[in-house]
Amino acid sequence: MSRTFFDQPAERKTAVNPLGLKQFDHIEFWVDNADQWRDFFVQKYGMVPRAYGDTTTGLAGRRAHLVGQGRVNFLVTEPQGEGAEAEVVRAHLEKHGCGVRDVAFRVTDAKHAFTEAQRRGANAVHPLREDDRIATASIAAYGDTIHSFVERKQPGEFLPGFKNVAGGIDDRDINFAMIDHVVANVDNMDEWVTYYEEVFGLDLFMHFDINTGRSALMSKVVSSTDGWIKMPINEPSSANSQIQEFLDQYSGPGVQHIALLTPNIIATIDEMRKMGQSFLDVPDSYYDNSFEERVGKIDEDKEELKKLRILVDRDNETGYLLQLFTQCVFARPTLFFEVIQRKGTSMGFGEGNFRALFEAIEREQERRGSL
Repeated sequence: MSRTFFDQPAERKTAVNPLGLKQFDHIEFWVDNADQWRDFFVQKYGMVPRAYGDTTTGLAGRRAHLVGQGRVNFLVTEPQGEGAEAEVVRAHLEKHGCGVRDVAFRVTDAKHAFTEAQRRGANAVHPLREDDRIATASIAAYGDTIHSFVERKQPGEFLPGFKNVAGGIDDRDINFAMIDHVVANVDNMDEWVTYYEEVFGLDLFMHFDINTGRSALMSKVVSSTDGWIKMPINEPSSANSQIQEFLDQYSGPGVQHIALLTPNIIATIDEMRKMGQSFLDVPDSYYDNSFEERVGKIDEDKEELKKLRILVDRDNETGYLLQLFTQCVFARPTLFFEVIQRKGTSMGFGEGNFRALFEAIEREQERRGSL
């Protein structure tokens, strides 16, 4: 396995933050059953309902639940009734199965972001829609994924066509603060790295070339200067790699996984396991005598990490991360989640764990008969 880091960003191709990006606003999943997936995130991820929309509230052709925790907002949407809007969702589900439709960004000015993105080469999907409270617009991204720009001018409903709902009490040990990063699988990595550099003004932060001897991929990470938005982009470099399997199963490029940042991964993973979430297996050998040599001194007890199968990777002398990956959550072996905690000055993505991760994924591929 080889990996390359860029301590200083490459020469910028655009002005700093030309679209006025602030953070991830929400992730929208198009799903076969919105109630089922609302309950999934509530019961296994400790999220709470935040909003609801359907044709009776002004949401054309769809019904949807917003669930979330901290700054994490997941919108699960299913088709409803007849009409063009419903048919678009149904066609997407027929082609891709359940998956991410929209990686939406909070911006300072939606009209500016939308106009400037098009000037820089992006293709419009949904035109600007604006009132005195909120403004939104959308552009095309990889495959059938889109990016919405959301400007929130004052507090109120989540989006037009939604009504806020009472979310209940968050009384579990699962604690997610924000989306740490969103990972895409594509056919042509450099094409999309260039897209995010030239349209969004993101920096090429680091890249990896990973080969286990059985499968391989290449990955480059683009990031905003302030680090609030980080998006690794993968492409396959072998015919039987997990990335190629994703592209085949999903029928094109899409979001592979979403990393959720927690301040206490031990409590979070322990509670998620109790609630029935399955994670990729990590062998006992990962925690052998070389564990301390790989990660150095850490605050956590190794035996507790071993019990919960949590991975550790040291970025630098003053920073390390802890992480674990779920099994694929939808019927097709496509999207999964990562739970991540960063300590000190950690800025990496667990590249020291990639071999362990890949071998775990390869075991799942073998079980499915795709490797």
